[in-house]
Amino acid sequence: MTEEEIIKMVIDEIIECRLDELRETHNEAYDKLNVEIAKLSGQMQAILDELPAASAEVINGYIAKTSALADKDCAYLYEQGAIDCVRLLKKLGVL
Repeated sequence: MTEEEIIKMVIDEIIECRLDELRETHNEAYDKLNVEIAKLSGQMQAILDELPAASAEVINGYIAKTSALADKDCAYLYEQGAIDCVRLLKKLGVL
């Protein structure tokens, strides 16, 4: 395993821990959004079930790829945030 792969694993674990903490805080707005998403998910699945298999597969593929891209964006922003934090602390003379 390369150093880059190890760092990615560590970052992924940290992100998952922080997301778990967010989910456990029972933030009302966050919880409400999750309920709405669950409802929409059921409605979407019902619509997908009515579509021809090829069409449903295209939509499911799009959703999966969009989600994968969002995950990559989040990981990048997390890493960039850490880099920006260190830069700021250096400029402030803390580090």
